Amino acid sequence: MPVDPLYFFVIPLALVLTGLFAAAWVYDIKTFRRRKSKDETVYRCVNCKRIFTDIHRTPLARCPNCGKQNEPVPAR
Repeated sequence: MPVDPLYFFVIPLALVLTGLFAAAWVYDIKTFRRRKSKDETVYRCVNCKRIFTDIHRTPLARCPNCGKQNEPVPAR
């Protein structure tokens, strides 16, 4: 039974591309999607008690509801 030489090229190429796609997908999940949640700082307004986040790492952030400057909530 003769084997087409094209199979010696197509099957390894498909396996390599599948492996590269899987590695890129795992890298995306482990780095970029996790980093998105860590970049936000949580604040709680002392005036109106609203909880909000800000992507800028500043010592104070302005409340979007009342405009008062607030310090970040300590991480637990």
